[in-house]
Amino acid sequence: MNQVAHLFTIVQIDSVRRFGYALVSVLKRDGSRAKRAAPLVVRFPEEVRELAVKGSVWRVAGDERVASFTIGTYTRYETVIDAKVAEFVRPSGLLLARWINANVQGIGPVIANRLLRQRKLEKWVTEGDVKSLLTVAGMTEERVDRLIECWPQPGLFETIEWLQKLNLPAGLAEKLIRIFGEKTIQTLEDNPFLLLSVGIGFERVMKLAEHLGILRNDERVLGGAAVHVGVSYSNRTGSTVIEPDRLKTEVEKLVGFTTKIHPGDLAIQQGFMAKTPDGYQVWGTGLMEASVAKFIADALHRGPGQGSFQAAWERTVTLEAASKALCEYEGTLPFKLTEEQKRAVIGAVCAPVAGISGGAGTGKTTILRAIIGVYKRLSSGLAYYPIALSGRAAQRMTKSIKTPAQTIAKLTYDHLGPGRPDLPNHVLIIIDEASMVDLLSFYRLIGLLPVATRILFVGDTGQLPPVGPGLIFHSLVSSGVPFFELSQVKRQSEDSGIHAFASAAREFRCKMPATAKPTLAASADCCFMNTPPLAQLTEFWKQAGGISSSIILTPVRKGAWGVDVLNQHFQTVSGNGRLAVHYADAERGWIPWITASQNKLRVGDPVLVTRNLYDERTDVRNGDLGVITKVYDALGSDDSLGVVLVNDVELPLTFELLCCLELGYAITIHKAQGSQWPTVFAVVPEYADQMLDATLIYTAATRPTERLILVGNPVTLAKGIRRGNSATKRLVGVEHRIRYATQLAQRSI
Repeated sequence: MNQVAHLFTIVQIDSVRRFGYALVSVLKRDGSRAKRAAPLVVRFPEEVRELAVKGSVWRVAGDERVASFTIGTYTRYETVIDAKVAEFVRPSGLLLARWINANVQGIGPVIANRLLRQRKLEKWVTEGDVKSLLTVAGMTEERVDRLIECWPQPGLFETIEWLQKLNLPAGLAEKLIRIFGEKTIQTLEDNPFLLLSVGIGFERVMKLAEHLGILRNDERVLGGAAVHVGVSYSNRTGSTVIEPDRLKTEVEKLVGFTTKIHPGDLAIQQGFMAKTPDGYQVWGTGLMEASVAKFIADALHRGPGQGSFQAAWERTVTLEAASKALCEYEGTLPFKLTEEQKRAVIGAVCAPVAGISGGAGTGKTTILRAIIGVYKRLSSGLAYYPIALSGRAAQRMTKSIKTPAQTIAKLTYDHLGPGRPDLPNHVLIIIDEASMVDLLSFYRLIGLLPVATRILFVGDTGQLPPVGPGLIFHSLVSSGVPFFELSQVKRQSEDSGIHAFASAAREFRCKMPATAKPTLAASADCCFMNTPPLAQLTEFWKQAGGISSSIILTPVRKGAWGVDVLNQHFQTVSGNGRLAVHYADAERGWIPWITASQNKLRVGDPVLVTRNLYDERTDVRNGDLGVITKVYDALGSDDSLGVVLVNDVELPLTFELLCCLELGYAITIHKAQGSQWPTVFAVVPEYADQMLDATLIYTAATRPTERLILVGNPVTLAKGIRRGNSATKRLVGVEHRIRYATQLAQRSI
């Protein structure tokens, strides 16, 4: 088919699709929309796709072609312009629409977009031309008066234009205007490195600084470089504090020269960083740690009964009362609690904030049930909220303590923000797998908690530290918060091979398990396969029951023993003749879905949910595992592409849910935290030795309930275990901030 070249057609985006495509309307000179026989789609150049948002207006030039795709028996034809050039016609249609919608009462997004299509809008508003404004559909005299009254001053209009010339995303421009208002241009020209705080990269800001005439040895550059290094170091290591020498060295390497003035001190002067006893930290991170520390200290030292009438029962709680309630609860059990467990239960109930840590099988679940049982005998008006970071951990928590649990993200989503209900004013928050909780997650959580909050942290300091920066649970150990360590194993017998290996790994000792036998059944419950051929591993996997009762864990995504290769292999083993999930692509029709890891998804495949998704039909959480049970050969009546079983619930496989799924034959050890399976194959590849440590191996070793098969190089395994606990290498400020906040709280009592 011959292509038609378009020279600068004016279009407005109606809706945005994947891969840079957008459904658009052609605009005439008078701003009205031109009628077309077929829908028009523009494929925007990659460099402007972030800006190509609904409502924005563009001048596009490129080649035109006709595309078609079929859904069922219906074939849809569209005209597509592959834009080689795409330029803004206006500063940002969406940005101004958002501003009008947010600031002018009674004007919603539909009327706002109609206003934006009027070329003389600014003239009409600034001159108070009520008659012309009333010609816009939906505008009333009241709305016109409000628009004229609220219309941005000329300085703000200039700011919008200036921001758009920087090719900043519309959402980011709106955020900056909200922060700085009419002073945005002046503020950012004075110090463009303020843009680092809203996610703009250092090199991009550096180019802007050079454009503004700021030299590389300027103090503003050094301060900005310090922020960039601090953030990068935090993301790379999980630390929230960077040592002075390291910060100075890395900044000098970045800017290319040495400096007498410490760049961290310059960043402090510019309001970017804060000083801690151990070094420097980015101001926002310091604010979060200080807020977390103050909340914990205030909760710990809150007087009995304070903060809520519902908390009056706290005034009657004594060690004797808690011991009596525990004795009553213990009478309902078919076994006796150990003295260690009793001390933890009584201590946790008597303290408004407490932590409990213990290795696998030490009875943390038993203690949780006991704590809830004692609370119910002592308290009245206390609302219980068991939570965990991952969906699998929350699901397992629900089953084990017989109380509905949810993720931190879901609790935050349901209660934080306009129009959402507050939590009750007296709550008990029980955080399971607390070692997984990073600083940002906990900071968001405390934003919705009432004054009369009681918190119990339950976890294992021997497991992996959080994926994100920060270290909340581990920092509680020496912070002054009551903390109880469990040591006696109850779940698995003392002679269990899994227990012996895991316990040794937790103490940084390598107790090498026996070599695997020719069959899984003949092998010990904990055994080792010395870098076997995939065929041998596959045979053991089949003998273990495949996806129904086993999982493959690995520390890496790439390489011969990474998640991607293992998923592709075991999907092939399970049969590539199974139906694959398809979807309707605007350009290529009904085609197979390809995940971000370049895999197809087939009926019967296990899948991993990679991000939270909450809507009227779906409630899945990052870390959930499921199975695709049905695949459709055409779009379903409910716009679904099949059915996926997640947490024993059948869900329609919508396009939105599909975007959250990856193959789940093999997952990373980090994703496995908080979950358990009968059989676990834990891979320790030699090429990943630099990222292996005792916490990673111990976490993998505590995932199985029946069998653990370690796969890899024995030298690599031993070396990783002897490397110790990576969490202790994180440099954070929470611990000393809690101690300091506690001192302040005690003085105010």
